[in-house]
Amino acid sequence: MHFLVQLLLVSTAGAASLLEPDGPYRVGFTQFIIPHVTPDDPTPGPGNELLAHLYYPTRNTSSRSPVPYFDPRSAAIWNPLLELPEGSLNKLTTGLLSNASFLDAPTGHPTVLFSPAAGFNAWMYYGLLANLASNGYTILAIDHPGEPPALRWPNGTETIGLSVDVNFTASLTRKVHTYRVADLAAALSWFPAFVRRTDAPFNTSQFLVLGHSIGGSASVTFAPDHPKVRAAVNLDGGFSQHETVVTDVGRPVFLMSSINHTIQYDPSWAEFQEHQTGWWEYISIYGSGHLDYCDIAMWKDALGFGPFVQEQFGPVGGVRTTRIARKYVGDFFGWVEGGDKGVIATPSLEWREAVYVNGSDLADV
Repeated sequence: MHFLVQLLLVSTAGAASLLEPDGPYRVGFTQFIIPHVTPDDPTPGPGNELLAHLYYPTRNTSSRSPVPYFDPRSAAIWNPLLELPEGSLNKLTTGLLSNASFLDAPTGHPTVLFSPAAGFNAWMYYGLLANLASNGYTILAIDHPGEPPALRWPNGTETIGLSVDVNFTASLTRKVHTYRVADLAAALSWFPAFVRRTDAPFNTSQFLVLGHSIGGSASVTFAPDHPKVRAAVNLDGGFSQHETVVTDVGRPVFLMSSINHTIQYDPSWAEFQEHQTGWWEYISIYGSGHLDYCDIAMWKDALGFGPFVQEQFGPVGGVRTTRIARKYVGDFFGWVEGGDKGVIATPSLEWREAVYVNGSDLADV
C-alpha cells in the first residue's frame, strides 16, 4: 500500500475518511517485498514473492494531505461492481503516515500477523488494523500477489490477479488455504532480519495471528506449529474444507462470527471446538454479515450512500461491526498479554450485538 501514500489527491475536495483509529498513537505505514516461492501457485501472480503491509505506532505529527485509500486500478474494478457513481471510491482517504519514524522504544506488545479473506487485499482492513497500530501494535499484513483482482507494488507496477467474481471451488479453496499458511510462516521467518536491518523497535519473540474468512482459518492452522505465536483470532472463517477443523491449537483461540458461520449453519465450527484442549471462546455479532468484518461495508457510509443490501452484509453495518471487533480483539489480545479479559469476561450493553455462544472452561492461558 505504499501507493496509498505516494498518490496524493490533486484536490482534497470531496475526500471521504473511513473510520479513524482511536488509540493514542498516529499510524505509520510502509511496504516491503518478502521473497517466498509458492509451489504450483494457482493464481496468475509471480509465485516467488509476497507483499507485506506494515502498520505501526508513531509519534510523528507531521501534517499530511489526506491519503487515498484506493489505487486507481482497484477503484476501477470495485466501483462498477458495487454500482457506485463513477469515481466515488477514489475519494476515500486514510490517516496513514508514509514511512513515518519509528518509536524510540518498544511498546511491549507482540507483533500481529494478518491474513485477509480470499480474493481481498490486505489494505481492505484499515478500520481494524490501523486501530490496533494506534494502540501500540505492529501489524504485518500479507498479500499474496495474483490472488486479489489487482495489486500495486511499491514501484508502481501492477499484478492483475483472479477475477473479482472468481468461483472459489473446493479445490481452489484448499490450495489458497495451504499457501496462506505458508505465507504467514514466510512472514514470520522474514521479520526478525528486517527488524535487525532497520533497527525497528518491534517484537520478534512474540506474535499474535489474526485473519478474516479463509485468512482466519489459515491463522488457526498456522499457530500451533510456531512457538512464538501466543494466540490466534478467526473472524468468520469456515473450517470445513481444510485440516483446520481437527487442529488442536493448544493456545488461546478467539472466534468471532456473523450469521454465516454459526454452529447451526456451519457445522465445522462445532467440530473444531470439540478438538480444542486450550482456552477458546466464540462470540457472534448479532446482525452482522460476512463482509462486515472488512472495510467494504464502510465504503458507502463514508461516501454518504445507503447501506449495501446483500446477504454478505448485515443490518448492524460495517462501522458498528468494526467497532465491536476492535473492542473484542483488543481485549482478547490484552488478556493474552497478561491483562484482564475486559468484555471477554464481562459483556457490556455498550456492545449488545456481541453475543456469547460458547467457550472452554479454562480460566488461564
